[in-house]
Amino acid sequence: MTKFVRYAAMAAGGLLISATAALAGPTYSFSTSEGVQPSNVGTITLTQINSTTVDVLVDLADTTLPLPRYGFINTGGPHTPFAFTLAGTESGTSATFLQPAGGIYTFGMFSLSTANGGATPYGTFGISIDSTAGNGSGKAYSGDLEFNVTRTSGLSTDDFIQNTAHAYFAADLTGGNNTGSQAWKNRTITTATQAADVPEPASIALLGVGLGVLGLTRRRRAA
Repeated sequence: MTKFVRYAAMAAGGLLISATAALAGPTYSFSTSEGVQPSNVGTITLTQINSTTVDVLVDLADTTLPLPRYGFINTGGPHTPFAFTLAGTESGTSATFLQPAGGIYTFGMFSLSTANGGATPYGTFGISIDSTAGNGSGKAYSGDLEFNVTRTSGLSTDDFIQNTAHAYFAADLTGGNNTGSQAWKNRTITTATQAADVPEPASIALLGVGLGVLGLTRRRRAA
């Protein structure tokens, strides 16, 4: 093997090693909460979609029409329909809403904000899901809330962390005669092992370069 071939093979091997995928976070569930509603008011599930996106599903216990028991609301002041905190930067973060589709419901529309994370008495969170609906139970969204959170620099289910009040999530909920904040403070891994590797775009590019180098070396040897 010529010196060129050896160097090329070493370079390709290094690139291939560098092309290892980012390990996805495990699937987490949060099934117990505290606040104005019962502890089993709903379950939150975090599922890794790819290296930059996590699915968040808030499955409320009873949203059956025509008389749903629970719903997401605004009550004014330092409250938001839903809030959480991410480790690292909040820049480059966005949300795509699946339930309700596009974030649109009868009385308003949901959107992601990095400015309105107050959830008294459970402290302040870095990111909130706000609504354009007015305050009060009469303008609640009575359904499950599901959205994909994407951060361009990368996102894992492990990046959803507790705030200073030791809560992972908070929601402003209505149900029966009670209206106010609910917090989820305990999480459980619902997968036996971590999810499959999620390839990073940069790693895929490196893999292509590595294979190209190997191809060139083979053609050179054949010549």
